[in-house]
Amino acid sequence: MGCFRFQVPVFSADYRCIVIESRGHGDSTHGHEKLSLSLMADDVLAVMDHLSISAAHILGFSDGGNIALHLALKAPHRLLSMVLSGANADPCGLSPGGMKGIKFVQSLLKAGALFSERLKKRLEIWELMIFEPSFTEAELKSIDIPALITAGEKDIILKEHTEYLHRCIKNSTIYIFAGGDHHVNTRLPGQYNDIVKDFLKKQEA
Repeated sequence: MGCFRFQVPVFSADYRCIVIESRGHGDSTHGHEKLSLSLMADDVLAVMDHLSISAAHILGFSDGGNIALHLALKAPHRLLSMVLSGANADPCGLSPGGMKGIKFVQSLLKAGALFSERLKKRLEIWELMIFEPSFTEAELKSIDIPALITAGEKDIILKEHTEYLHRCIKNSTIYIFAGGDHHVNTRLPGQYNDIVKDFLKKQEA
């Protein structure tokens, strides 16, 4: 639960928290299929099925937020609400500087992948940020699930892109953390937790 180490102890007081490490992340295996956010969304549904969870509040950070968007399109009946933290609809949502840094790491991994299966798999993860997601405006506008969309003021995701997500997803609320970067849940955990908890309580009202 690395990136949610400040959230799980707090949220578990009121909710059953299931922390999923996506394919190729943490202790989860990479698998034999080429990585995609859609495939990772299928994994989330498989976990929910295995645990007999019919529907849940989904909180996704970065690529996890993009996976949540896939879930909203694939199986909207399985989502009670979703929290999208640092999510984007397409790669154009990343700042030019952020994308430049990602492509630099990509170039290093490409060289290493010629000699290392481990680096080849790592390359797939980094390339997800370059080539995915690719949600259309029509797809985003079709989503009718309560959503909290958050980002940091200095996020790698452009502020105007976060605002675009908010405009498209009709039943959404937006919160930009002043002075925050992409990792607001770990850099500003108290403020982040309060905003998310307030949103979740409103869904139960």
